[in-house]
Amino acid sequence: MRGIIDRFEGDYAVVEKENRKFVNIPREALPLEAKEGDVIIQVGTEYRIDQSETEKRRKRIEELSRNLWE
Repeated sequence: MRGIIDRFEGDYAVVEKENRKFVNIPREALPLEAKEGDVIIQVGTEYRIDQSETEKRRKRIEELSRNLWE
């Protein structure tokens, strides 16, 4: 599974999957440094942050925001 952390609600992360459906993942199952906007992947029974995809996504969002205000 691959998804983006949309938000945290209590003890759960609300994650949007590639098919645009949302799932709740226990916060304790994610890396401690996980935050909103991070791209996560499931490897076996654990979740990891995909640093490369997260950074690409952040740069794209910054660019879109910058273009919006020009």
